[in-house]
Amino acid sequence: MSEFSRSRTEHRTPNNLPMARIDSFRFPAGRKIGPHYVVESLLGGGAEGEVYQVRELDTGIRRAAKLYFPHRDPNRQLAVRQAHKLNALRNCQIVLQYHHSQVITVRKNKILAMISDLCEGEQLENWVRCHPGQRLKPYQALHVFYHLVRGLEAIHAQGEYHSDVHSQNILIQPRGVRFDLKLIDFYDWGRATRWKQRQDVMDAVRVFHEILGGRDHYARLPQELKYICGGLKQTVVLKRFRTISELRAHLDWFEWNSVL
Repeated sequence: MSEFSRSRTEHRTPNNLPMARIDSFRFPAGRKIGPHYVVESLLGGGAEGEVYQVRELDTGIRRAAKLYFPHRDPNRQLAVRQAHKLNALRNCQIVLQYHHSQVITVRKNKILAMISDLCEGEQLENWVRCHPGQRLKPYQALHVFYHLVRGLEAIHAQGEYHSDVHSQNILIQPRGVRFDLKLIDFYDWGRATRWKQRQDVMDAVRVFHEILGGRDHYARLPQELKYICGGLKQTVVLKRFRTISELRAHLDWFEWNSVL
């Protein structure tokens, strides 16, 4: 099938009628989302859809509502698969808790709004930029990285994967001596495979490399951290750490020879 024919298929309804393209919902504050929620603000958006902070009318509790653009999810199958994945991962601390969904009508389109916990954390990318030199000190970066790896290990243990791990999809909230991390925007590439989980390993290492300051500061890093990054060479990294559990075990037990 050509790219042109694929595009036309994605932009049609189940009745094969042309679907009006919506690239932004532009919901104002005060707009109702179904019978129980009202919009407070836009939290973010991308190619697939938008996420809004909403307030439950009966209780005042704040939640997050994710809505996919109709042309990206014409049959609502993507939203349903995401809901099932989040429900399967409900015991993983790094995953935002999914609550329920409800159908709303936007410009004559039926859209499934996914209601989840509202995380108070900040995007990791922005949080790191607030630090001196727009990077983290080695031990602090290692601590954040460890929480990310532990979270991914829990996801992989459930036979799932994320497939889009980067610093904009990680929310961080410092609490005492630890960091609470949340992974958002799981990408759907179909059923889980070992290859997809190994890509999560590589993506996590890329995040570690980034929060340490990236290429400009790599040469001055302690050797123990450069060993983990492996020069960002995928063959090197995935040979050293074939699974996320092997990476976590290395972080638990490697010996320090450098002085931080």
